[in-house]
Amino acid sequence: MPNSRNGPTELDQALAGYLLSLNPGDQLLSIRKLAELYDASVGSISTVINALEEIGAVSISRRGHLGSFLEEKSIGALWHAAMDGPMVIGLTLPSFSKCEGLATAIYSLLNGAGIETYLIFMRGSANRLNALRNGHCHAVVMSALAADKLTGPDEAVILELPPETFTGEHRVFYRDTAQDTDHPWKVAIDPESLDIRYLTEMEFADSNVEFCKMTFTQIDLHMEDSPVDAAITTSDFLERLTSKGIASRPLSPKVRAIVGDRVTSATLVINAKASTVRIVLQEILEPKKILEIQQEVIDGRMVPRY
Repeated sequence: MPNSRNGPTELDQALAGYLLSLNPGDQLLSIRKLAELYDASVGSISTVINALEEIGAVSISRRGHLGSFLEEKSIGALWHAAMDGPMVIGLTLPSFSKCEGLATAIYSLLNGAGIETYLIFMRGSANRLNALRNGHCHAVVMSALAADKLTGPDEAVILELPPETFTGEHRVFYRDTAQDTDHPWKVAIDPESLDIRYLTEMEFADSNVEFCKMTFTQIDLHMEDSPVDAAITTSDFLERLTSKGIASRPLSPKVRAIVGDRVTSATLVINAKASTVRIVLQEILEPKKILEIQQEVIDGRMVPRY
């Protein structure tokens, strides 16, 4: 690319993004129209497009007065030309196989398309969203419920997966010995997790309880070794918890009616103005492929890779 030592220029980025938006067979705008669109000279436009062809980012068929047509494109090469760096995506901690499967799917599909990808893991959807807003990553994963509650006009949800792709069903876990006590239940609540906090506050809104702050992924340890009586977490931990004699029940019908399946569905959130990121992620991260890879990890047929 021109000026590659100093990274891509604004024109490099603009034209790479434009070419990413095209599909093979699409006709390109004329060099003159591109020059007008990007406020550049005809020569500069030609130089950048020729450089992209030289590195194999695109293959263009020029058909005289009929115009120029995109024959092939390399998403990885165009991403590098536009962004000159890896794709960075923020996810929740890979603390159970469903999380590992989602991370593996995203990592494998992006790297398979030639895009160097870094995954960063952060507890709490609000923390991940702040990382996106501060420019520390290009996209973040959170539940559809968290996306509804936290995102604003500057963010866009570009992918929503089916229920139980982010977590399993949420349940109330409790110690049987707590059933007979006259004292307020000590209920664990994780202030870093919007989903857990929201569900816990609703589920126990009319109950005589005392909330105790703790990490939801460690609830089984706290319930065994501390005075905590109950907590809400996901069925992903069901086997581990029940093996320690901890009982469980579904969330109340009232809470389930309010949250539906959105609390277990995974979404991908980006900056609303990040058109190149949107194009690349939507083209590469096909839901069917994500679900297939995630299930392979869950079933133990694929080693997690992230």
